[in-house]
Amino acid sequence: MLKIFLFLLVLLACEAFTQENESNFAENPGKIERKARDRYLGLGLGTAYIRVMDQATSPLMYQGLQIPAAKLDYLVHSARVIKTFEADFSFGNLRTRTETPWYDPTNTSYFVAIRYNQLYRIKSFNSDHIHWYIGPEINFNGHFRINYKYGNSAFTFDNYNGIGIASRFEMPLSYTQKKMKLWFLKLNRRDRDLRLSWQLSMPLASFVIRPTYVTITNFIQPELQSKITSEHTGGGFLVPLNIRSQAELYYVLHNQNMIKLSYIWNFYHHKPDYNKVQSVYHGFLFSLVFKFNQNKP
Repeated sequence: MLKIFLFLLVLLACEAFTQENESNFAENPGKIERKARDRYLGLGLGTAYIRVMDQATSPLMYQGLQIPAAKLDYLVHSARVIKTFEADFSFGNLRTRTETPWYDPTNTSYFVAIRYNQLYRIKSFNSDHIHWYIGPEINFNGHFRINYKYGNSAFTFDNYNGIGIASRFEMPLSYTQKKMKLWFLKLNRRDRDLRLSWQLSMPLASFVIRPTYVTITNFIQPELQSKITSEHTGGGFLVPLNIRSQAELYYVLHNQNMIKLSYIWNFYHHKPDYNKVQSVYHGFLFSLVFKFNQNKP
């Protein structure tokens, strides 16, 4: 009897808690809007192509494929707000075109980028078919390179981090059901929704860490191991110059999960008093996007 009584008390407490939350939501429309936002986790894999010139190592241009290139992102999406957390990683070997039978320089490359942005819709175009979002972004980037041919001058890196602005355009697309015939095959195309987006971001204020000289792979510059000084750092307003463009096509499945194709272009240029460095990153990724809250469309 006591167990039944305790069970009823728990049920009553849960019911009271539920009613209180519902009343809070009714009194606060902002909570309702936040709860209704779609939340997604994306897991992507693909390839990337990098071109880099770092005068701390060599005046030559190194370039090559990065396999694999991986991407992890968490997306909160609504008509009013878009929040994104993204992490990119790629690994591969870069080579220069000056190869000879006795000299084949290879530059091993590790590229990491992490960013977070929070964008708000400010305008719609074309009869509300194109939406424009804008907002702040924080990014952390690292590019580590090892050229074993240089012996005790093999290892160098760029670490650049910034606070800036991001702008995003989104356009919903769709096609309707249609029966088709391909030779002897009869195909029944189902209704599908798609979403096309393009995002452009640039840090306005940045902080850069670079070694004053290159070192062997297992021995980082002693000063950097103990303390980062002004000799190793730089940055400022639009220094370094970093522009990132990201175009994505979402294919929405009927269970509200999605398939995503992404093209990422990232340009980086830094020219201090010594050791100019610049690089271009091209990433091509295929992602599976899983929706957490299965709201009815």
